[in-house]
Amino acid sequence: MAHIHLKKHLKYINSFIQSPRSFGTLMPSSPALCNAMVKSVNWNERSLLVAELGAGDGVLTHHILRAMPMDARLSAYEINPDFFHELDDIKDSRLVVRKISAEILDQPYRIIFSCLPFLSLPLRISMKIIKATLQILKQTQGTFILFQYTQRMEKVLSRYFEWERKLVIKNFPPAYVYVCKPKS
Repeated sequence: MAHIHLKKHLKYINSFIQSPRSFGTLMPSSPALCNAMVKSVNWNERSLLVAELGAGDGVLTHHILRAMPMDARLSAYEINPDFFHELDDIKDSRLVVRKISAEILDQPYRIIFSCLPFLSLPLRISMKIIKATLQILKQTQGTFILFQYTQRMEKVLSRYFEWERKLVIKNFPPAYVYVCKPKS
């Protein structure tokens, strides 16, 4: 078991070294961080369409699938081929792995989770993803749930969303979870 965890951590470190601007972390999200994100959602709605941006190897994906009702659907967006195998190995008919950029959101998602390192991505790409997310959630009156390691995204979030923040200490490094609703 320790061998599997070490192998996973080495994969994260290697991905970060190869592409720190698009990967943005040295460690997988902790269970505490994943739980804080998933518990921010009212899962009682029927036929929810959910997206996860930057699914990585599926750490948060597993938590979302456990929380989702059986009639919900999850689209997991990931562009790093190093993680396609882990995502493809998740056997759940409610999951669709989308091996495309999070810039291409084309479904009426009600809930959008993000594990993307917005401050590390090129500004043009970050803004394109934020605006695509905003456009969809305005239509569906949905919720955007993301985490960041600093509060530096708050100015951008405040431009487009009303939000609440929660600090999750039990993560390396500690992270802020933002629960955002589009401004009217």
